[in-house]
Amino acid sequence: MATAERVVVERATKLYNAGTLNVFSELGLSVRDRETVCVLGPSGCGKTTLLRAMHGLLSLDGGRILIDGTPVRGPRRNVAMVFQHFGLMPWKRVRANVAYGLELAGAAQPTIAERVRRYIDLVGLVGFERAFPHELSGGMQQRVGLARALAMEPDILLMDEPFGSLDAQTREIMQDELLRIYQQDPRTMVFITHSIEEAIALGDRIVVLTARPARVRETLVVDIPRPRTVAGVIAHPRFLELRDHCWRLLRERVAA
Repeated sequence: MATAERVVVERATKLYNAGTLNVFSELGLSVRDRETVCVLGPSGCGKTTLLRAMHGLLSLDGGRILIDGTPVRGPRRNVAMVFQHFGLMPWKRVRANVAYGLELAGAAQPTIAERVRRYIDLVGLVGFERAFPHELSGGMQQRVGLARALAMEPDILLMDEPFGSLDAQTREIMQDELLRIYQQDPRTMVFITHSIEEAIALGDRIVVLTARPARVRETLVVDIPRPRTVAGVIAHPRFLELRDHCWRLLRERVAA
């Protein structure tokens, strides 16, 4: 794995309610090239807010976020985001939803056609190109959202609990799909989750946040080799140790 830092968060602070609500304070972390970092923490600790700041969708009240050494001041074409609630346009078919970001970016039609075909195939949606979102299951809708993000061919992928609204079986299927896609086409990834098991299955490192105002409680290395499957991770001797350690970190903070 390359060691160059693609994303660096330095002493980040975010306030709401005219400065009376401190969401996170002096928060710092980094993400290396082609590394998956999962961010884990209690509800309301600012995980999604942090991700939106990384994408340039909102500004910080203190500190800064660097991508490839340059401060983030707005969205960038080499950064894409996948949302929990799919974010699909219901009046557009699968093909058009996947193409949407490329069209906004002004990509040439041959480029759009080639990328849409490639990433629909990569996420396993061949045969559903003309379907509308309401005709798809939740897992398939999230595949469309993932294909749309990947079609932009971003260097950095920000994922905001993308499987959080799925049932348990579909969620595990999508986790395996993401592991497969990462193996074929690795990207730098920041993945927000409430699930300890998901963080261990997907992450190279896990950043555990405290309750609000959030800071980094601890960063854990997931020393389970790739390529991975969810079942293989759960069966690995390190899985229970990592899960118990993460749970203790979260429980200690809640108890405090």
